[in-house]
Amino acid sequence: MRSALAGAPDGWSSAPPGGGECVTGETPSRVLPAGDMSTAMNFSSKSFKPRPPDKGAFPLDHFGECSAFKERFMQCLRDSGYESGACRQHSMAYLECRMERQLMANEPLEKLGFKDLIDEKSEAKPEKL
Repeated sequence: MRSALAGAPDGWSSAPPGGGECVTGETPSRVLPAGDMSTAMNFSSKSFKPRPPDKGAFPLDHFGECSAFKERFMQCLRDSGYESGACRQHSMAYLECRMERQLMANEPLEKLGFKDLIDEKSEAKPEKL
């Protein structure tokens, strides 16, 4: 049995890596040479399959198509002391813009929490004969 190196962790011997005995006298069942570790952990053989983003995750507006709606919403938030309830109309308009331009999945506005605003719109419009 070989003596442990000074400062080496318990169980390590002075034997060169990849060969020799442990301090306990046991021979490892399989020792990979240093270069083989990267090939043993090679994940590139698995093919990557892209998947659509989770609900709520959507592409950025790189071309600024809805930036005017976003700015109106942000200005409303600043003016109202960051009370989001006061700016729901602007929020709804921003989301409608994103849906129209395929920057997010089309969802009924009722499912996004704007049912009451839609009902107000329909009540405010006079019916045409």
